[in-house]
Amino acid sequence: MTHYNTRGAAPLKATPRREGWEGGTPITIGNKVRLGANVLVLPGVTIGDNTVVGTGSVVTRNLPANVIAVGNPAQVYRDLPTDT
Repeated sequence: MTHYNTRGAAPLKATPRREGWEGGTPITIGNKVRLGANVLVLPGVTIGDNTVVGTGSVVTRNLPANVIAVGNPAQVYRDLPTDT
């Protein structure tokens, strides 16, 4: 998975860099999510539980739980069955 930081480079001052300052908006990835190779997830995106993201997809918006998503930008391809 690749996390693209839209705020640019790391901070110029040494103290924030040493403290692990991160400038991007958090990404939330649910339980049992499967990401294919070279998936790009943009800042602020939430990927729901049990979701599969296809290889090379670019996730620009939130994805719901229990779906397969593919493409650039990633779109829901189909729903996955849920365990009841």
